[in-house]
Amino acid sequence: MNKFLKELIELNRLERKLKELEPVEANIKAPLNKLENQKRSLEERLEKLEDEIKNIKLKRGKNELLIKELKEKLNTIEEKQNKVKSEKEFKALQIEEELAKEQIEVANEEIAKFEKQLELKEEEKEELKKELEKIEAEITIVSMDVTKKLETVEAQKQEIYKEKEELIKEMSPKIYAYYEKIKRWAGISAVTPVKKQACTGCNMKINDKIFAEVLKGEEIVSCPHCGRVLYIEEEDKINEK
Repeated sequence: MNKFLKELIELNRLERKLKELEPVEANIKAPLNKLENQKRSLEERLEKLEDEIKNIKLKRGKNELLIKELKEKLNTIEEKQNKVKSEKEFKALQIEEELAKEQIEVANEEIAKFEKQLELKEEEKEELKKELEKIEAEITIVSMDVTKKLETVEAQKQEIYKEKEELIKEMSPKIYAYYEKIKRWAGISAVTPVKKQACTGCNMKINDKIFAEVLKGEEIVSCPHCGRVLYIEEEDKINEK
Protein backbone atom coordinates (compact mmCIF):
# COMPACT_ATOMS: atom_id res chain seq x y z
CA MET A 1 0.00 0.00 0.00
CA ASN A 2 1.11 3.55 -0.78
CA LYS A 3 3.03 5.09 2.16
CA PHE A 4 1.01 8.33 2.08
CA LEU A 5 -2.27 6.40 1.97
CA LYS A 6 -1.19 4.32 4.97
CA GLU A 7 -0.46 7.52 6.88
CA LEU A 8 -3.83 9.02 6.00
CA ILE A 9 -5.64 5.85 7.07
CA GLU A 10 -3.72 5.78 10.36
CA LEU A 11 -4.32 9.49 11.02
CA ASN A 12 -8.01 9.05 10.36
CA ARG A 13 -8.09 5.98 12.62
CA LEU A 14 -6.59 7.98 15.48
CA GLU A 15 -9.06 10.82 15.00
CA ARG A 16 -11.93 8.34 14.92
CA LYS A 17 -10.72 6.92 18.24
CA LEU A 18 -10.71 10.42 19.72
CA LYS A 19 -14.24 10.99 18.43
CA GLU A 20 -15.39 7.68 19.91
CA LEU A 21 -14.23 8.83 23.34
CA GLU A 22 -16.60 11.84 23.28
CA PRO A 23 -19.78 9.82 24.07
CA VAL A 24 -17.77 7.84 26.63
CA GLU A 25 -16.95 11.12 28.43
CA ALA A 26 -20.57 12.26 28.09
CA ASN A 27 -21.83 9.00 29.66
CA ILE A 28 -19.34 9.33 32.52
CA LYS A 29 -20.44 12.91 33.19
CA ALA A 30 -24.18 12.15 32.82
CA PRO A 31 -24.89 11.15 36.49
CA LEU A 32 -23.03 14.22 37.76
CA ASN A 33 -24.76 16.52 35.26
CA LYS A 34 -28.12 15.12 36.37
CA LEU A 35 -27.34 15.87 40.02
CA GLU A 36 -26.05 19.35 39.12
CA ASN A 37 -29.31 20.05 37.26
CA GLN A 38 -31.31 18.87 40.28
CA LYS A 39 -29.21 21.14 42.49
CA ARG A 40 -29.82 24.14 40.22
CA SER A 41 -33.56 23.37 40.21
CA LEU A 42 -33.63 23.24 44.02
CA GLU A 43 -31.63 26.46 44.27
CA GLU A 44 -34.06 28.20 41.90
CA ARG A 45 -37.03 26.94 43.94
CA LEU A 46 -35.33 28.09 47.13
CA GLU A 47 -34.63 31.52 45.66
CA LYS A 48 -38.25 31.82 44.51
CA LEU A 49 -39.42 30.74 47.97
CA GLU A 50 -37.19 33.35 49.63
CA ASP A 51 -38.84 36.01 47.45
CA GLU A 52 -42.30 34.74 48.39
CA ILE A 53 -41.39 34.83 52.11
CA LYS A 54 -40.01 38.34 51.67
CA ASN A 55 -43.23 39.51 49.99
CA ILE A 56 -45.42 37.92 52.69
CA LYS A 57 -43.35 39.60 55.41
CA LEU A 58 -43.69 42.88 53.56
CA LYS A 59 -47.49 42.51 53.44
CA ARG A 60 -47.56 41.56 57.11
CA GLY A 61 -45.45 44.60 57.93
CA LYS A 62 -47.83 46.90 56.07
CA ASN A 63 -50.73 45.57 58.10
CA GLU A 64 -48.79 45.93 61.34
CA LEU A 65 -48.02 49.53 60.39
CA LEU A 66 -51.69 50.10 59.55
CA ILE A 67 -52.73 48.77 62.98
CA LYS A 68 -50.25 51.09 64.65
CA GLU A 69 -51.61 54.06 62.72
CA LEU A 70 -55.22 53.04 63.49
CA LYS A 71 -54.47 52.71 67.22
CA GLU A 72 -52.96 56.17 67.20
CA LYS A 73 -56.10 57.34 65.43
CA LEU A 74 -58.27 55.75 68.15
CA ASN A 75 -56.30 57.60 70.81
CA THR A 76 -56.87 60.84 68.91
CA ILE A 77 -60.60 60.06 68.60
CA GLU A 78 -60.81 59.37 72.32
CA GLU A 79 -59.16 62.71 73.08
CA LYS A 80 -61.61 64.46 70.76
CA GLN A 81 -64.58 62.65 72.32
CA ASN A 82 -63.59 64.06 75.72
CA LYS A 83 -63.67 67.58 74.29
CA VAL A 84 -66.78 67.51 72.06
CA LYS A 85 -69.64 69.83 72.93
CA SER A 86 -72.39 68.47 70.67
CA GLU A 87 -74.03 65.08 70.23
CA LYS A 88 -73.58 65.33 66.47
CA GLU A 89 -69.81 65.62 66.82
CA PHE A 90 -69.77 62.74 69.31
CA LYS A 91 -71.71 60.42 66.95
CA ALA A 92 -69.41 61.31 64.05
CA LEU A 93 -66.43 60.37 66.17
CA GLN A 94 -68.18 57.15 67.21
CA ILE A 95 -68.64 56.14 63.58
CA GLU A 96 -64.99 56.96 62.90
CA GLU A 97 -64.00 54.93 65.95
CA GLU A 98 -66.05 51.88 64.88
CA LEU A 99 -64.60 52.06 61.38
CA ALA A 100 -61.05 52.18 62.77
CA LYS A 101 -61.77 49.18 65.03
CA GLU A 102 -63.18 47.21 62.07
CA GLN A 103 -60.08 48.04 60.06
CA ILE A 104 -57.87 46.84 62.94
CA GLU A 105 -59.83 43.60 63.08
CA VAL A 106 -59.45 43.04 59.32
CA ALA A 107 -55.74 43.88 59.53
CA ASN A 108 -55.28 41.38 62.40
CA GLU A 109 -57.04 38.71 60.34
CA GLU A 110 -54.70 39.47 57.45
CA ILE A 111 -51.68 39.23 59.76
CA ALA A 112 -52.91 35.85 61.05
CA LYS A 113 -53.29 34.67 57.45
CA PHE A 114 -49.79 35.85 56.57
CA GLU A 115 -48.37 34.20 59.70
CA LYS A 116 -49.88 30.88 58.61
CA GLN A 117 -48.47 31.32 55.09
CA LEU A 118 -45.05 32.12 56.54
CA GLU A 119 -45.17 29.03 58.72
CA LEU A 120 -45.89 26.82 55.69
CA LYS A 121 -43.28 28.57 53.56
CA GLU A 122 -40.63 28.22 56.26
CA GLU A 123 -41.42 24.50 56.54
CA GLU A 124 -41.10 24.16 52.77
CA LYS A 125 -37.84 26.11 52.92
CA GLU A 126 -36.39 23.73 55.50
CA GLU A 127 -37.40 20.72 53.39
CA LEU A 128 -35.74 22.25 50.35
CA LYS A 129 -32.58 22.92 52.33
CA LYS A 130 -32.48 19.28 53.43
CA GLU A 131 -32.94 18.12 49.84
CA LEU A 132 -30.19 20.50 48.73
CA GLU A 133 -27.80 19.20 51.39
CA LYS A 134 -28.55 15.64 50.32
CA ILE A 135 -27.92 16.45 46.64
CA GLU A 136 -24.69 18.28 47.48
CA ALA A 137 -23.48 15.22 49.43
CA GLU A 138 -24.31 12.98 46.46
CA ILE A 139 -22.50 15.38 44.11
CA THR A 140 -19.37 15.16 46.25
CA ILE A 141 -19.37 11.35 46.12
CA VAL A 142 -20.28 11.07 42.42
CA SER A 143 -17.82 13.81 41.49
CA MET A 144 -14.93 11.79 42.91
CA ASP A 145 -15.96 8.73 40.88
CA VAL A 146 -16.46 10.80 37.70
CA THR A 147 -13.09 12.53 38.12
CA LYS A 148 -11.34 9.17 38.45
CA LYS A 149 -13.03 7.77 35.33
CA LEU A 150 -12.38 10.94 33.33
CA GLU A 151 -8.71 10.79 34.25
CA THR A 152 -8.56 7.32 32.69
CA VAL A 153 -10.23 8.58 29.50
CA GLU A 154 -7.96 11.65 29.45
CA ALA A 155 -4.91 9.39 29.68
CA GLN A 156 -6.20 7.46 26.65
CA LYS A 157 -6.76 10.72 24.77
CA GLN A 158 -3.27 12.00 25.57
CA GLU A 159 -1.79 8.75 24.28
CA ILE A 160 -3.74 9.11 21.04
CA TYR A 161 -2.75 12.80 20.74
CA LYS A 162 0.89 11.77 21.16
CA GLU A 163 0.62 9.14 18.41
CA LYS A 164 -1.16 11.65 16.19
CA GLU A 165 1.51 14.34 16.71
CA GLU A 166 4.31 11.88 15.95
CA LEU A 167 2.53 10.73 12.81
CA ILE A 168 1.92 14.29 11.59
CA LYS A 169 5.65 15.07 12.04
CA GLU A 170 6.50 12.18 9.70
CA MET A 171 3.86 13.10 7.11
CA SER A 172 4.39 15.22 4.05
CA PRO A 173 3.02 18.73 4.76
CA LYS A 174 1.20 18.66 1.40
CA ILE A 175 -0.51 15.36 2.20
CA TYR A 176 -1.48 16.59 5.67
CA ALA A 177 -2.86 19.85 4.23
CA TYR A 178 -4.81 17.81 1.66
CA TYR A 179 -6.30 15.71 4.46
CA GLU A 180 -7.20 18.77 6.56
CA LYS A 181 -8.93 20.35 3.57
CA ILE A 182 -11.20 17.30 3.19
CA LYS A 183 -11.70 17.00 6.94
CA ARG A 184 -13.09 20.54 7.15
CA TRP A 185 -16.33 19.34 5.55
CA ALA A 186 -16.14 15.54 5.89
CA GLY A 187 -15.02 15.34 9.52
CA ILE A 188 -13.80 11.93 10.62
CA SER A 189 -15.10 10.37 7.39
CA ALA A 190 -12.40 12.18 5.37
CA VAL A 191 -10.77 8.79 4.77
CA THR A 192 -13.37 6.11 4.26
CA PRO A 193 -13.38 2.45 3.16
CA VAL A 194 -15.03 1.08 0.06
CA LYS A 195 -17.70 -1.56 0.68
CA LYS A 196 -19.38 -3.50 -2.13
CA GLN A 197 -17.72 -1.12 -4.62
CA ALA A 198 -19.33 1.91 -2.98
CA CYS A 199 -17.87 4.82 -1.00
CA THR A 200 -19.09 4.45 2.59
CA GLY A 201 -18.88 8.22 2.99
CA CYS A 202 -21.51 9.15 0.39
CA ASN A 203 -22.83 5.61 -0.35
CA MET A 204 -22.35 6.16 -4.10
CA LYS A 205 -21.05 3.35 -6.30
CA ILE A 206 -17.66 3.89 -7.95
CA ASN A 207 -16.80 2.67 -11.44
CA ASP A 208 -14.63 -0.36 -12.15
CA LYS A 209 -11.56 1.67 -13.15
CA ILE A 210 -11.46 3.68 -9.88
CA PHE A 211 -12.31 0.58 -7.89
CA ALA A 212 -9.34 -1.22 -9.45
CA GLU A 213 -7.07 1.69 -8.47
CA VAL A 214 -8.38 1.56 -4.90
CA LEU A 215 -7.73 -2.20 -4.81
CA LYS A 216 -4.12 -1.70 -5.88
CA GLY A 217 -3.56 0.89 -3.16
CA GLU A 218 -0.59 2.34 -5.02
CA GLU A 219 -2.00 5.87 -5.19
CA ILE A 220 -4.25 8.12 -3.13
CA VAL A 221 -7.65 7.80 -4.79
CA SER A 222 -10.53 10.17 -4.10
CA CYS A 223 -14.21 9.37 -4.47
CA PRO A 224 -15.40 10.91 -7.76
CA HIS A 225 -18.72 11.79 -6.11
CA CYS A 226 -17.74 13.32 -2.76
CA GLY A 227 -13.96 13.73 -2.78
CA ARG A 228 -13.20 11.55 0.26
CA VAL A 229 -10.01 9.47 0.25
CA LEU A 230 -10.86 5.83 -0.51
CA TYR A 231 -9.20 2.61 0.59
CA ILE A 232 -9.98 -1.07 0.92
CA GLU A 233 -9.80 -2.76 4.31
CA GLU A 234 -7.53 -5.82 4.36
CA GLU A 235 -10.33 -8.34 4.96
CA ASP A 236 -12.33 -6.87 2.07
CA LYS A 237 -9.24 -6.93 -0.14
CA ILE A 238 -8.88 -10.67 0.52
CA ASN A 239 -12.55 -11.23 -0.32
CA GLU A 240 -12.21 -9.27 -3.55
CA LYS A 241 -9.28 -11.39 -4.59
